[in-house]
Amino acid sequence: LGLVIENDPEGSTGGRPPAQLMLNSSAGVVLAADFEVDRCRLALSTLDGSSLGEMQADVDIGLGPEVVVDWMVEHFVDLLGNVGRGVPDVVGIGIGLPGPVEFRLGRVVSPPIMSGWDGVSIPELVWRTFPVPVQVDNDVNIMAVGEHAAYWHDLVDDLLFVKVSAGIGCGIIAGGRLHRGAQGAAGDVGHIPVDGYPDVICRCGNPSCVEAAASGAAIAARL
Repeated sequence: LGLVIENDPEGSTGGRPPAQLMLNSSAGVVLAADFEVDRCRLALSTLDGSSLGEMQADVDIGLGPEVVVDWMVEHFVDLLGNVGRGVPDVVGIGIGLPGPVEFRLGRVVSPPIMSGWDGVSIPELVWRTFPVPVQVDNDVNIMAVGEHAAYWHDLVDDLLFVKVSAGIGCGIIAGGRLHRGAQGAAGDVGHIPVDGYPDVICRCGNPSCVEAAASGAAIAARL
């Protein structure tokens, strides 16, 4: 497929110099979407991770999967056009969502704050325009994987990545691997109840959630 090419060989240690393989940066492009509750960032990169362009905009995740995914696809096409690329150049798409995801199927599972998304297969919506591999995961899981791979891979096997933004979530790296939990909810700490906030109602409908008490939105509201 031309996705992998040979790089300059390493120096010999006594035998034939070993060949090195690398991703072919000109073989195609990858699209990525990072959704939060009320905004999204889209990006376009080569296979080796070099950025070709990105954008961010306000979008309400509560509008539902059909509206939000259509919005994402439309702007993906715009990003491609801005750099002279098209749909056939895309070899893969990654999507982060602010809720639990059944990773194997790319399906949202009982999200506390994403009304209308439960049980929806996101790849099936994307495949209408982009017939390529689509991986969907919880946004903080993706951030934990990136943080561990970029900065801690050779130093630690266990890492907790906590995101405090409009919501609160946690990605868990244990034994060098990401742990999602049986229903994709491992690390969903934002909806654990905490003492001292009996009258604070979370967006999920429950009282006293740590997200309702300590998220960026909650602190801003109190200020």
